[in-house]
Amino acid sequence: MTEAQRTTLFLKWSKARMHETFAFEAKICKEPSLPFDAVKEHQANALYRVKHGYFNYKISDTGYDQKPYDGYQMVMQNAYVVIFWWQKPGDKRMSIIPIDMWLQEKEQSDRKSITYSRACEIGRCEVL
Repeated sequence: MTEAQRTTLFLKWSKARMHETFAFEAKICKEPSLPFDAVKEHQANALYRVKHGYFNYKISDTGYDQKPYDGYQMVMQNAYVVIFWWQKPGDKRMSIIPIDMWLQEKEQSDRKSITYSRACEIGRCEVL
């Protein structure tokens, strides 16, 4: 299952369980740990701005899909790194890590990556 397919499932899952406004960056991890640099600097910065200030974005008019609107602005909303763990077929584990916890872990960890067990300690782990 691809990251895009998992993201679609996550959006359906979150609609039923997470009654909040938030931004997220989704990653799929097929290894025992996800490198911190999988979340690019500009992505982490944008999530941080959503959480602690404001972030506005113009949605591109190009492409084949219909766009819901031209853009949006988020002001001090929750922001997460969502990791879909896929070590074997049928694995539907995921971790939802607040951006502040992600950045702190990246800065303070002796490791260059995060494991599922550590992600569950600093975030929320669920099954899709």
